[in-house]
Amino acid sequence: MGLIQGNFSIPRKYKVRWLAILLCYTAYTSLVFCIIYLTQKEALYRNYGPAGMWVLNILHDIIKCTIIYYFLIYWIFLPIIQTRRITFRVILPKLVHLILFATVLTTYEFYRMFGIGSARSGRQHPGMYDYSFWEFSIGLVMLLVSLIVAIFIELRARAVHLREMEKGKLMAELSAIKYQINPHFLFNCLNFIYTKSVRHNTEVAHAVNLLSEIMRYALEQNDDKEGVVLLAAEMDHMKNVIEINQMRFNNNLKIRFTEKIDNLNIRIPPLVLITLVENAFKHGDLNDEHNPLDIKIEVIGEKLWFYTQNKKKKSVKELSSGIGLANVRQRLQLVYGPRHHFQTMEDEQYYVAELTINHK
Repeated sequence: MGLIQGNFSIPRKYKVRWLAILLCYTAYTSLVFCIIYLTQKEALYRNYGPAGMWVLNILHDIIKCTIIYYFLIYWIFLPIIQTRRITFRVILPKLVHLILFATVLTTYEFYRMFGIGSARSGRQHPGMYDYSFWEFSIGLVMLLVSLIVAIFIELRARAVHLREMEKGKLMAELSAIKYQINPHFLFNCLNFIYTKSVRHNTEVAHAVNLLSEIMRYALEQNDDKEGVVLLAAEMDHMKNVIEINQMRFNNNLKIRFTEKIDNLNIRIPPLVLITLVENAFKHGDLNDEHNPLDIKIEVIGEKLWFYTQNKKKKSVKELSSGIGLANVRQRLQLVYGPRHHFQTMEDEQYYVAELTINHK
């Protein structure tokens, strides 16, 4: 099955990161250059060679330092800071990356300073001792600056995250007030219907009982202060929804459900998994026995993987009235950030949704 995954252009956030570092270092270099030019012009000849080479050498240093700071901030320090538990397993890969990067960079710098053809640049070369001392000192300063910037970025991101969560919670409360249904009244009515029907039609009574459980889960506040519920509760709700849909269509829906779970005590945002399943019910062709709705869930330790694949309807699709995929993406981002990956893929025949959550 050939899936259409969209274009692979560089995301805007990465462009913004590069541009921010490039602009900051360009401004800093320009300021230092102006100060040196006005006070110690001979230092420019030592560092950048003849006047005709100044622009080229300065541009080289700006681009080089932009790459260095981007690597240190976004590849080394931020991933470590964003990890909830900093362990040796977390730090070791980053330390290896840092050593490899420093080795390549030092080799390049050494060759550029002392290698063949370097004399043609017109720059005055320091002695080996002075060169090593300044390279080591500048490296430490870069590490310190990168760490400070990474901490600042993470603190700012957490503040924004907190404001978004508070805003989302407020909007949810306002929506609940606006569209409030009295659960007590609803469940009393369903109880009454169940009591009346159980003597005459057990299938209808079972359907009413399932509907009562589904509505109870959707309406009652089962999530904790962090907005998550036990996976076991979400799984029960999903199975109830699947069962009542099978009853609606006389058990003719073609559904293949596979689960491999060794930890039902992990917590996830409520109604996330069921949204993906309901999406398949609404827009999928579930009557083809050769292409059933495929639902898979696997939990190993603290890692959850959820997958749905369905054949797309050729007829007119049902209108979507759930919380929607956009809402799912937003909630997952707020709760997990970089510790989750959610993607949807489709072609003319099939639709796939895949979610991975790492709770560590």
